[in-house]
Amino acid sequence: MIAQIFEIAGFIPHGHCYLWQTNLVGLHILSDGLIALAYYSIPIMVIYFVRQRQDTPFQKVFFLFGAFIIACGTTHLMEIWTLWFPTYWLSGGLKAITALISIYTAFELVFLIPSALALPSSAQLIVANLALEKEINERKRAENERKQIEVALRNSEEQFRNAFENASIGMAIVSLDGYWVKVNPALCQIIGYSSEELLGLTFQDITHPDDLDLDLSYVHQLLAGTISTYQMEKRYFHKQGHMVWILLDGSLVKDEQGNPLHFIGQIQEITARKEAQKTLELQSVIMHNMAGGVCLIKASDLNIVYTNPKLDAMFGYTEGELAGQPVGVLNYVDTEITPDASVLDLVSQINQNGEAKYEVYNKKKDGRLFWCRVHTSMFEHPEYGTVYVSVLDDVTELKQAEQALQATTNRLNFLLNYSPVVIFSCKPYGDYEATFISENVKDVLGYESMAFLGDGEFWVHNLHPDDRERVLNGLGNLFVNDFYFHEYRLRRSDGVYRWILGQLRLIRDPAGRPVEMLGYLIDINDRKQAELELEQAKEAAETANRAKSMFLSNMSHELRTPLNAILGFTQLMSYDPVLTPELQNDLAIVNRSGEHLLELINDILDLSKIESGQMTLYLSDFDLKKMLSCIEEMLQFKAKSKGLKLIVERDPNLPLFVHTDEKKLYQVLVNLLGNAIKFTNQGSVTLRVGAEQSDQTSCRLCFEVEDTGVGIDPTEVDSLFKAFVQAEAGNKLNQGTGLGLAISQRFVQLMGSQIQVQSTLNRGSIFYFELGVNLPQALCLASELPKQRVIGIAAGQPTYRILVVEDLEENRRLLVKLLTSVGFEVREATQGVEALEMWESWSPQLIWMDLRMPIMDGYTATKRIREHPQGQETVIIALTASVFQEDREKVLMAGCDDFITKPFQERLIFDKLAQYLGVQYIYTVVGKDPQKLGVDTLSPEDIAVMSSEWLEEMFQAAYDLDTEVMNELIKQVPASKPTLSSALIDSVNNFKYDQIMELILPLLPNPV
Repeated sequence: MIAQIFEIAGFIPHGHCYLWQTNLVGLHILSDGLIALAYYSIPIMVIYFVRQRQDTPFQKVFFLFGAFIIACGTTHLMEIWTLWFPTYWLSGGLKAITALISIYTAFELVFLIPSALALPSSAQLIVANLALEKEINERKRAENERKQIEVALRNSEEQFRNAFENASIGMAIVSLDGYWVKVNPALCQIIGYSSEELLGLTFQDITHPDDLDLDLSYVHQLLAGTISTYQMEKRYFHKQGHMVWILLDGSLVKDEQGNPLHFIGQIQEITARKEAQKTLELQSVIMHNMAGGVCLIKASDLNIVYTNPKLDAMFGYTEGELAGQPVGVLNYVDTEITPDASVLDLVSQINQNGEAKYEVYNKKKDGRLFWCRVHTSMFEHPEYGTVYVSVLDDVTELKQAEQALQATTNRLNFLLNYSPVVIFSCKPYGDYEATFISENVKDVLGYESMAFLGDGEFWVHNLHPDDRERVLNGLGNLFVNDFYFHEYRLRRSDGVYRWILGQLRLIRDPAGRPVEMLGYLIDINDRKQAELELEQAKEAAETANRAKSMFLSNMSHELRTPLNAILGFTQLMSYDPVLTPELQNDLAIVNRSGEHLLELINDILDLSKIESGQMTLYLSDFDLKKMLSCIEEMLQFKAKSKGLKLIVERDPNLPLFVHTDEKKLYQVLVNLLGNAIKFTNQGSVTLRVGAEQSDQTSCRLCFEVEDTGVGIDPTEVDSLFKAFVQAEAGNKLNQGTGLGLAISQRFVQLMGSQIQVQSTLNRGSIFYFELGVNLPQALCLASELPKQRVIGIAAGQPTYRILVVEDLEENRRLLVKLLTSVGFEVREATQGVEALEMWESWSPQLIWMDLRMPIMDGYTATKRIREHPQGQETVIIALTASVFQEDREKVLMAGCDDFITKPFQERLIFDKLAQYLGVQYIYTVVGKDPQKLGVDTLSPEDIAVMSSEWLEEMFQAAYDLDTEVMNELIKQVPASKPTLSSALIDSVNNFKYDQIMELILPLLPNPV
């Protein structure tokens, strides 16, 4: 193929076409040669341009154009070549390549033209050139400004460097991680390190640990941007080891983008200031707490700038009230020397000598005068300049004492010679020879004073032989304690021994050596005899009247008052017909527990009667099994709350009824079981009750309480039944009074037996006792009759006005609710003054008067009412929590008609009202099945006692469903028909109106 391209055989040279005319061939050679030269030079220049301008667009087209022109130039060279050499295949091939290049270039131009058209025009280029020129100018200007700023910055840096290096305070640049980057000489001088040493440390390394947390907190706030600067006082460790106080001002330097670069700190040493501040604070504390009054006075104007609390109190001013006032206000004004003149004289003396001591007559704020001893000195104060400091002591009493000293001396001389006390002194060594004895020794002992002064052993020879050794040996105590007294018998001049009280005091010199013994003697023979009689009387009095009785009385009052509300409201709540049987049962348990607590309080109060032998038994017939069930029900919840089993084991032969003191037996069993539950944490508590019947009229009951509790130490068993004494387990629980077992034991002893105990520590205890009881005849024990409860006031009675006076809201509310529920008109007062006002304005017929009240108590209010002419007409019944006979007598003497103790019973309240006011009531029967009290238990004969008018009105009211009218009609039922009233009330409350109509219908004159 290649050979064919260069094949020339069979072809004639191209020059033959021009017949080889020299001129024509030369023309073609010259033309094609010049065209080829031009074609080769153009792409060379284009390629050179593109290489020099790399940003020229469309570079590919330039290269294509260069290839196309080179190819065209080559075809012209081939025209010259083929003049002689007919290689037409090669020439045609070159033209074909040229054609392909030209076609490809044209094809590229098709896609290139839109982009080329998008290029800016010459006008646009001019605008762009202008903008570019402007930008170039601005850049030149900015460059000039930058150079100016750099020059200014270099100047500023030079100024900062000079200020940094030459600053009188410490300056530092600190990196973000705490390292010192640059420090000035002042800082190095403050903390003793060289700059090279500091650059290897962090600020944390030399900061006191107590100040570091606060400093780092500020640093974190700076980095977080919450603060821009901070200032604090802190301590640095000096290179030599001591502390240096500095005042630090810190700030954060950031770059243009807001990124933190480093910290700048300004450090001022304030060690001297802190020391001065500490000294001033110490001086201020000292002055503030000095025992004497302190006054600080400015020398320039003699005005007071400070007084301590002692001086303020001394002169009667409030704290700070004297500040700013002239010092002359404290001095007494007389006709000869004014306050200013007095002050000026003292100022001259102080300025001359530096201090002054004097006594001055001063004046309190209220005008009272008193003497002061003053010590004033002068010094320089950092804030006030020259000041005078005066320390004042109130010596008024000392002045008065000096005046009274002479009178006292005279009285002392009189007492030494004429009082029954013999004063003496003696030597502190040898035979204790007397150096002085008052002349009245002759009146006391019958001896002349010279008898003691002339013979050092005179008093020893006259000591009772039984006391001599004890007295002489006891004198050694004087040299240990410097004080000693003893009682002994000394023989009087008539030979009779008398009891003497001697008291001695050892006097020592400043070195502590004994120099003298001072003492006195008193004849106490009569006192000794009186003491013996008094001791006997005291023992008898303590046995009969123990101090704890008053404590028990007060405790009783405080417990009975809240119990009154508890028992009263539980009873009122139990009457609510909407309560479920379960709630009724719960209320009954609460009520029984309250009753038990009340009985316990009463029995504790009887402790004094037990101790005096005045406690008696109250024997009665009662249901033993019912009592045991009641105790089990009451304590079952307490046992379950501790996860314990409460077991009651009853002997099958246990009698139903027994004859003994029910209350005391009940309390003993409750106390023993309560203690067992209290001191048992797991397991069970068991009550066993057995019976050994001896005959038909008596038997022996055996009671045993066993627990699995903590047990009792054998050493504590003997004191277990002592009053106010608890075993170790009780002390740990910190519960109870220590009376339960003591009272229980004494009750059992009163009933003829003894409580015994068996106990193993940490395993449990058994308390047991036996009682002999009588067995009553069954015929003597009638079934419990239904109880009646007041539900209203019978018809046909006046309106009764009742005033309740009680300061405790709970008790007042209980009594008001009880009385208003049955129809009484009631008003209330909270104390005596309010009760008097209400009595005068309202005239109540009866007053329930509490005795302990604020402002005016019940005793005083009652007396005030009785002093009024109309006061005798009002019935006053006292409400008291006291159970002592003397208190009851006091109530009646105050003018009360009667009294009721708290907690009171509802029945007793209504009985007293009936007794004094003649009130008649409507009753209902309680304690029966409510279903048996409805009208279906009645017959027409039961209701026939009512009038025909009453029957018609009741029938119509039942027909109209008018409960208000029906309740008013029920109040007209005679008090002798409680069952009828109860049945009708039950039917109305349970909406049984149809049954009421059916009961009345046969009795109507014209039945429907």
